[in-house]
Amino acid sequence: MSAPAAKPATPETDAGIVAGRGALFIGFAKIYFMVSGSVQQILLPRLLATAEFGAFAVVNSVVSIINNTMVQATIQAVSRFTAEDDARAGAVQRAGLRMQAFIGTAVALALALGAPLIARFMKAPEYARYFRIAAVIPFLYAFYAVFVGTANGLRRFRAQATFDVGFSTAKTVLLLGVAVVWKVAGAFTGFAVAAALILVVAARAMWQAPSGAPFPARRLVPYMLAVGGYALLLNLALNYDVSLLQHFAAEVDATRAPALAADYQALRTLALLPYQALIVITFVIFPLVSRSTFAEDSEATRAYITQTLRYALLLAGAMGLVLGARPAALLAILYKPEYGVGAAALPVLVAGECCLALLGVACAILNAAGRTTATLSFMAVTVAVGSGAAALLIPHATPGAPMLLAAATSTSLGMAAGFLASLLYLRARLGGSLPAPTVARVAASLAIAAVVGRYLPGHGKILGLGAIAVVGLVYLGALVALGELGAADRAKLGRILRR
Repeated sequence: MSAPAAKPATPETDAGIVAGRGALFIGFAKIYFMVSGSVQQILLPRLLATAEFGAFAVVNSVVSIINNTMVQATIQAVSRFTAEDDARAGAVQRAGLRMQAFIGTAVALALALGAPLIARFMKAPEYARYFRIAAVIPFLYAFYAVFVGTANGLRRFRAQATFDVGFSTAKTVLLLGVAVVWKVAGAFTGFAVAAALILVVAARAMWQAPSGAPFPARRLVPYMLAVGGYALLLNLALNYDVSLLQHFAAEVDATRAPALAADYQALRTLALLPYQALIVITFVIFPLVSRSTFAEDSEATRAYITQTLRYALLLAGAMGLVLGARPAALLAILYKPEYGVGAAALPVLVAGECCLALLGVACAILNAAGRTTATLSFMAVTVAVGSGAAALLIPHATPGAPMLLAAATSTSLGMAAGFLASLLYLRARLGGSLPAPTVARVAASLAIAAVVGRYLPGHGKILGLGAIAVVGLVYLGALVALGELGAADRAKLGRILRR
């Protein structure tokens, strides 16, 4: 008698293993990125005066909007069309490089020529030279992102992770090293040199020989522009709050505005960690949803959406809880004492950034499915609500802790509004969303951990860290006790690690 046929792997389990392996590689890279970024943000205030660090924070927030928009739009555009058919990877890559010869150059020139206008809006004309130095960075990023998009579309997550780790290392060493000599100008010079180095490395590693017919740019460019509009709004949502704080604070008290921007940047460094962690998921899920929607496999698409949002919520809840449990202790450990003025605002900003992280995951799924108009709408809501709230709240707050809290509250209102809108759309259009039982169990676990945290001693750095660890363990234990994390999750993790 012949042996029974092995049970074939379903698309969901195959994709789950691919996604899990990709998450391990890119997850490690993003953790490394977060650690190196934190090193930059912790050491740079020690190398620069408070006003100089405020200048770096403001200029870097604007440049980050441009850089991240360029990178995200290019990676997703190249990845989407590469993932549909691996055989045309070289043709898509060529189309992407031709496209960036125009777009990347135009963006860099616009930033360099518009530097005085941007600096004037910040009410700091002396920042113009920093913007001019930094203008070369998006030009280099434009081409680098094409090669990263090729790696992502081909599901070569290990290579993509290697680029992230290499760039994070080079950026940290060069940004801090040159800042020792040339202060703010040196920090941006080191940043630019690191971008040039990683471009060379990525080009050598991911160059694809041309094969078949050329890929038409008329397919690549419209999609990239649509995703670029979304990415621009996303990166506005990630970075616009510090610029608005600088603008409105300068109207109230120009002498205190740079220091307030520095204080707020310290909060943002911590609050952005959930977004930086969950961006791992967007890189992994994007090519999978691109393939499933291209094949019109609605069942697989719904499964990807539900499972992806579930794990994203579990992770966001954990990070938000840990970062918000003892904010004064975290700030005291990482920064000089004067940066502790924003401790009360940190939990509020963390909650908002967790919403933005989940919104980013939802929008990555929608972009992969070609629903770019929807993602533009959700990010527009996020920025509009946050900006409107900032215009109402910040100018009426007292400079210091109240103004930092007003800025954090404004930002978080916008992020929560955008995330809720995206959940409603996902359920209505693609049939997948956050499972209601998961939402209930995560909310209950957070509440239990928060109640326990209120009764723990947490004064001082050591006790504060201890309280954070206990609260995190209580959250995890509650998830297990309530049945949210169980044998199925352990089995899935085991399959990932065995592959």
